[in-house]
Amino acid sequence: MVEFPNLGKDFPGAARSRTQLHFVAQETIKSAMRAEKAGFDVFVTQCLDLAFHELRELVTIPIVYMTQATLAFYSQLAPNFAFLVNGERLHHYFQDIAERYKVKDRMVPGAYVRFAFTDYANLWNEPQPFIDEFRAVATGLTDRGAASLCPAGLYLSQWLIDQGIRQVNGALVMDHLAVAIKTAEMMVDLRRLGIQPYRAGPWAPIGAEVRQLLVNELAAE
Repeated sequence: MVEFPNLGKDFPGAARSRTQLHFVAQETIKSAMRAEKAGFDVFVTQCLDLAFHELRELVTIPIVYMTQATLAFYSQLAPNFAFLVNGERLHHYFQDIAERYKVKDRMVPGAYVRFAFTDYANLWNEPQPFIDEFRAVATGLTDRGAASLCPAGLYLSQWLIDQGIRQVNGALVMDHLAVAIKTAEMMVDLRRLGIQPYRAGPWAPIGAEVRQLLVNELAAE
């Protein structure tokens, strides 16, 4: 069973502010802790891969970081990639993501479209102007040699899939949600075979007393 929980709070325009992302990360942590307590086998983050270290400290179930999983999978399908995101701030944010995952050596400099989550309804109801803008920006990336495109945030990725846009000029358009769900299923299967996440050093769980203090502070359980 796959469940898509509400984070508990709405953060409109969160991708436009690092400060807002801080609060989204807190809600993500609380959601993961609730998922583990409810008996779920694995937790999948949104494509911003927030709380990368914190989740490993606070829950014992496997965590699938959506962009990390997607980049890893598509590295088997294409020799390089470029981020194509919605907005300049998010463009800079994903440069940091690339640094975290040590993939800059196969990254073509990315770009961004100017439509955003606030255009959500029109994206589905009147998609053509947005498709035209996306293709124009994507063509600039393929002209620079991009063999695959990593669209973000998740709504942009899903919108492209819904529009049937799986490639642009031969470059693959990554499907975050499909990869994340299949990775989650694989995590569960591999865990049953004895393959477990690393749980020492920087990824060691914190002590029970400290964890309870954080649970109380976050009002997570």
